[in-house]
Amino acid sequence: MDTKYIVIKFGGHTMTDPALRDAFAQDLAPLAASGRQCVVVHGGGPQISSLLERLSIPSRFEQGLRVTDDAAMQAVEMALSAQVNKELVTAMTAAGAMACGISGRDGAPLLKARVRDKKLGRVGDVTEVHPDLIACLVSGGFVPVVSPIAEDEHGGALNINADTAAGAIAGALQAEFFVLMSDVPGVLDADKKLLHELTAQDIQALKDEGTIQGGMIPKVDSCLHALSKGCSKALILNGAEKSALRRLLEGETGLGTVIRS
Repeated sequence: MDTKYIVIKFGGHTMTDPALRDAFAQDLAPLAASGRQCVVVHGGGPQISSLLERLSIPSRFEQGLRVTDDAAMQAVEMALSAQVNKELVTAMTAAGAMACGISGRDGAPLLKARVRDKKLGRVGDVTEVHPDLIACLVSGGFVPVVSPIAEDEHGGALNINADTAAGAIAGALQAEFFVLMSDVPGVLDADKKLLHELTAQDIQALKDEGTIQGGMIPKVDSCLHALSKGCSKALILNGAEKSALRRLLEGETGLGTVIRS
């Protein structure tokens, strides 16, 4: 693709802190205004948990994923596509960006998926990405803000891990940069020291020894997937670090963990 996209996954507990969310928006807005082709995919785990609790819908995790029955799926879609998505769009608009909130169910749809495991309920794995809607919005000067809800073969909603959804979109767009911003500095070694660069072989070794585990697994896997589909550069970045995104795109090195295939 000729367009040099920057796909940014913004998530973790940084999203529950209005100051960090606003700082992210203020970093991104001038980048978009300068002509950088930005796409944002967001998570919202804490907000989903809060809504499920208010609705008295039980919530539990298996294999690091939220078990999502039909009732929980409705709440997940409400939290992500209505609450979280619009809060982030509002923050970006206030910062001067032309942001447009969409779901993975919009468009062709953007994200097609299948159920991963019946025991997990409506948790999906992405099977197809149709990024025409993203390309249309970006060409019109908008920053698409995507909630990670996909559509199954019957038109129903599926809950997709936000890291996984973002990696699938970055791969489909063959992004120049795929940046995972969260509340962690990057990948840490067994002594909790930041690893500045990792290859696929390094990642497998760290998985085997148990250093990469839990929520870090979908992060590194999504980076490797994006790279395998033609993304130029993937990295995990601390969303709480001041102006980290702007500094990265201005060429500063030593930020976060760079993933190489």
